[in-house]
Amino acid sequence: MDLPPNQLIVNEYEPGYGISDHIDATDDFGETIMMVSLGSSCVMDFTYIDTNQKEAVFLENRSLLMIQGDARYKWKHGIAKRKVDIWDGIPFPRSRRVSLTFRYVN
Repeated sequence: MDLPPNQLIVNEYEPGYGISDHIDATDDFGETIMMVSLGSSCVMDFTYIDTNQKEAVFLENRSLLMIQGDARYKWKHGIAKRKVDIWDGIPFPRSRRVSLTFRYVN
């Protein structure tokens, strides 16, 4: 991480909740954003802004995701509103999930 985080955001998600595809404000926050997932697993979708290429990441309980570089500035990320995620053909019903987002506020 380029600068130590000076902000922590705690979000709670129940089954069926999600977060719209977005890029965190590029002028307001530092180079690196870190997210810790607690509780339910889920799939986070990434969309490349130039081509609409899509990639997915499986976020397990107690996982850490760091977004920086192109992943930070050229890929939107979000979590679809659904109650069950499918990963490698296996259904993962969602339960309560808590996300801890650490970042540096400029």
